[in-house]
Amino acid sequence: MAKIHGIGGVFIFSSNPRKLASWYRRILGIPLKYLGEKMYYIEVYYRSLSRPGKKLHTVLAIMPAQGKLNSKCNQAMINYRVDDLESFVRGLEKRRVKVDPISEGPDAEGIGRFTHLEDPEGNQIELWQPSTGI
Repeated sequence: MAKIHGIGGVFIFSSNPRKLASWYRRILGIPLKYLGEKMYYIEVYYRSLSRPGKKLHTVLAIMPAQGKLNSKCNQAMINYRVDDLESFVRGLEKRRVKVDPISEGPDAEGIGRFTHLEDPEGNQIELWQPSTGI
């Protein structure tokens, strides 16, 4: 039986991709690049554990919405791995970004640390500091 081997991409639909991509660059430090057709993206590269010689990648893209966005469209959450959650949160708060209190909870290796926020269009973001570090 075929199975999923990873995430090929995360696509965020936006009513103003340029403005939202700018927020992701400025606030979260994600260097999204302009691709054309009002689309912004970044490719994150990594290696397969079973085939270390194979280079893989995941795309994060912000692209124009096909129709009017509403709360039914904004029901996903993207989890970003961070290396120092407290420092990252302090940086967000300095930029006047509303961030939930840091909490602890189980992850694959033990107890990780988490917080949540929303981007300007209401998309949910989770920041995660793994229990084993980066």
